[in-house]
Amino acid sequence: MIPRRLKTVLRALPLVLLASVLWREKPWNVHLSARMPWAIAGTIVLNFATYLPIKALRWRVALTNPPPFREVFAATLEGLLANAAIGFGSGDVVRAARLRRHQSQLTVDYACAWAERGAEVLALALLVFVAALVFKLGSVALAFSALAVVGYAAVLAGGRWLAPRLTRWPRVQHAVASGVQASTPRRVAIMTALSLLGWGSETVMLLFFQMAFSIPPSFKLALLTLVGINAAIVIPTLPGNFGTFEAGALMALAMGGVAHDVAVLYALTYHLTHVLPVALVATTVYLARHAR
Repeated sequence: MIPRRLKTVLRALPLVLLASVLWREKPWNVHLSARMPWAIAGTIVLNFATYLPIKALRWRVALTNPPPFREVFAATLEGLLANAAIGFGSGDVVRAARLRRHQSQLTVDYACAWAERGAEVLALALLVFVAALVFKLGSVALAFSALAVVGYAAVLAGGRWLAPRLTRWPRVQHAVASGVQASTPRRVAIMTALSLLGWGSETVMLLFFQMAFSIPPSFKLALLTLVGINAAIVIPTLPGNFGTFEAGALMALAMGGVAHDVAVLYALTYHLTHVLPVALVATTVYLARHAR
């Protein structure tokens, strides 16, 4: 039995995580232009109406015997809260642990999360390839795209080879087999398409911010910014990907000719617009689910 005090501490943990996000990023210090509020509102609406549901649906495609979509969506939000406060891949662990809390499915659901991440890397490789052709980014970007595809194929082939040979470690074998099962050509194609669809909605958000910062609306610049951000955060590191996210956006905006001071405020405000509302909603979702 878990002591009552420990239960109370664990139940309060999401509020502590949310407070740490707010205290570290200090959003009240960001100065907004007159046209910024509508851009922030439009981005938040699009994020919750399109991008986040698509992200949850992508994971549900990978899951074995998936639960209802609302449960997958709720667990996805809770994972994003953990990622914003802790980072280092904690979001995938938390969403897998919170999805089916009483069914001992953590290993399988976590393996499916990794299968989803693999499909996302494949989609990113396609996105980088297109951007490299459009912007003439050179051989380095093309090599990155090709390396990502080869790496994904190698990991998938290695998993298929390794799974039957892990009979001495049944739990590990079950996890590897689950990841491989979630990576069938049909599922990978669907998850890749959903990734590209989600990034399409994010491109619209980036266009909102271009207009709010008096940058001439440019789909090419939005695509370049999207590639820069996703390439920078492909490996989960710092809490909320703060630092890497901004670095990717700044590099892309600088290549597009945006002034440095404008690019810095653009990147930070855009990032906070994604992190803070999700953290607030995710905290509410956690408390509501726990109360039930």
